[in-house]
Amino acid sequence: MGTPEFAVNILQKLIEDPSFNIKLVVTQPDKPVGRKQILTSPPVKEFALKFNLNVVQPDRLKGNQEFFEILNRINPDVIVVVAYGKILPKEVLQIPRYGCINVHASLLPEYRGAAPIQRAIMDGRDYTGITIMKMDEGLDTGDILLQERIKIEWTDDVITLSKKLSELGGKLLIETLKNISNISPVKQDSTKATYAPPIEKDEGQISWDMTGIEIYNKFRALKNWPGIFTTYKGKLLKIHDMEIVNKWKIEDVQNGTVVEVDDSGIVVKLKDGAIKIKELQLEGGKKISARDFVNGYKIKKGDILS
Repeated sequence: MGTPEFAVNILQKLIEDPSFNIKLVVTQPDKPVGRKQILTSPPVKEFALKFNLNVVQPDRLKGNQEFFEILNRINPDVIVVVAYGKILPKEVLQIPRYGCINVHASLLPEYRGAAPIQRAIMDGRDYTGITIMKMDEGLDTGDILLQERIKIEWTDDVITLSKKLSELGGKLLIETLKNISNISPVKQDSTKATYAPPIEKDEGQISWDMTGIEIYNKFRALKNWPGIFTTYKGKLLKIHDMEIVNKWKIEDVQNGTVVEVDDSGIVVKLKDGAIKIKELQLEGGKKISARDFVNGYKIKKGDILS
């Protein structure tokens, strides 16, 4: 059971290993995507169909007798859940012989919830990891079966870190499934729990009173969606590429003020220095380089972003 790209690599690992017989793939329903609202299949469905796997896409799980009957008929030894996006009801949790096993992208009990990768990057954490967990009725509260940590590099963003964690998740899942009878589950210490709620669009709004590191962490955490943005002359301005500039220590200039403009970027003053915006997109326009933005929109030194 899984939905986004993160789950695809893990499904591939299961397909490639002859030890496992995948009887069913469960994913979210197709959804309209983009401005034209084109009905689009989840990445897991598209990948599973390439291997002629059976795929079902229930609208809901709770009280879904048809879905329960499908699972009971299959009678799985284990159900693997990877970023599926729905809470599993008790009726599903009780079906498999070895229970439902979740691949979660954090070092539980830290970052329980839907957005552990983004939240860890935004918080400036040095490490995160993968936890293989036996699911219960709570939100990522089940017993830990295996866990391994990975370093978050300064150059990592949500895309690169997701790929690394997906690779690690596939490896640990295979190890767990092959040794499931011999692994002793470890209860989570809920007193140390932290949470990673879903990302909201307005979290992409930056404040120029933030530090350079805070903005950079938000930039790399939200790169997929919704991105980071500010406003320029009353219009939303999305920042697609940026870097921290430490040489600027101007005390008598308002934060958010453009302090330098050249072909390489637009330098904007922050609480503790400045950032250089290298690629950006004004509301209603296309993504362009800073050089083209300066030429097209005539932004200049002294202008203020808010």
